[in-house]
Amino acid sequence: MPERRDPPATWLCLRYGKLGPARFTSARDVARLMERAIKRAGLPVAYSSGFSPHQRVSYAYPAPTGGASQAELFLVGLTRLGDAANWANALDAQLPAGVRVEAATLTTDRRYLTGLTASRWRVDWPEGVADAAELRHAVASLLASDAVPIQRRSKSQVSEQDVRPAVFAMEADGASLVAVVKQSEPLIRPVDVWAGLAALSPAVAAWGPGLPTRERQGQLTDDGDVANLI
Repeated sequence: MPERRDPPATWLCLRYGKLGPARFTSARDVARLMERAIKRAGLPVAYSSGFSPHQRVSYAYPAPTGGASQAELFLVGLTRLGDAANWANALDAQLPAGVRVEAATLTTDRRYLTGLTASRWRVDWPEGVADAAELRHAVASLLASDAVPIQRRSKSQVSEQDVRPAVFAMEADGASLVAVVKQSEPLIRPVDVWAGLAALSPAVAAWGPGLPTRERQGQLTDDGDVANLI
């Protein structure tokens, strides 16, 4: 019979950034990167039971490949209590350029990441591509619409999604877009928000989807913004 392992004594929740060339790292590659970094850092990581034990690690709503982020979140199950800051520093020292631990906390709640309700995204276009006035017009059109359907393509099918219910707040910051997007099912991504704007404005469609950066991830605030979970 395979060894039966005890459940984690605590969970380490970490917020990290993925910037620069690291934004092209996929969610799967990030998971592999973190697994190796956790081993090198000497964290007392908990493993699952069974014939093929694996690290007790879970990730929340990873940014899309090509998207930068200042607020990626994941949980690491640990076999003993300790200092969250020390473990975060040890892990940070093992991460490559562009990936940096921003904050850490300990929790006994393995469902801690279910407290995430929204992300704040910023979308930038190369200089001279986007027009501020056209962007303001497209944003106003989307916010005034009851529904903004888009076509989402996958490997096997094309489905229609309505992006409007997911957009909690949106504004044009010069020629950049800032949007607070709810994290619900189905998950609406920054490229879907751009597709909604593009459906309302041919000019926005010509710009392309731009470079999205997740600035915060956590809970909605009363003033229409997002507060980081940690």
